Amino acid sequence: MNNNIFALIFIVLFGGSGLISIFVVTSVLLPAFLERARATLETSPGRSLLLGLINFLCIGVLDALLIWLAQLTKSIVIISGILIIIGGLVTSILALLVFLGLAALADLLGHHISEPKNEFLAILSGGGVLILAGITPFIGWFAFTPLVMLTALGAAIQAVWPRQMKTKIDSA
Repeated sequence: MNNNIFALIFIVLFGGSGLISIFVVTSVLLPAFLERARATLETSPGRSLLLGLINFLCIGVLDALLIWLAQLTKSIVIISGILIIIGGLVTSILALLVFLGLAALADLLGHHISEPKNEFLAILSGGGVLILAGITPFIGWFAFTPLVMLTALGAAIQAVWPRQMKTKIDSA
């Protein structure tokens, strides 16, 4: 029993610090995308949640379809392997988008918590709050974390593929 507690503490400390490190690296490598995702989270979190949910479900159906097709074409190893690789790539892109959205959310939370001196401190404090809220038993596990991840996914999708704004031309 004691080993389980130490293992859990080890996982939370190192997993959490690794996740915050990914957020910081994301903010350094992709500052424009991070800023767009943060602006999206501020202006339309409900739309981000809906968009994230729809895309998550579509990717899940696509992955299930690819796995099913790979099982059907088991005798043709090349086709089966290509289908599995495509499914893995699509799922990896989904995970990368979630990380981008979570980095934007950590930055947003860090700025709302206090006035940080720099972006690193904003992401550090916001990421810490996200991780602590996510490991809260039951509510954090089954309600907060899925909602936050879906919202982050939707915000990242809107940041990477922005919607074309309709402009009105005034005829004066």
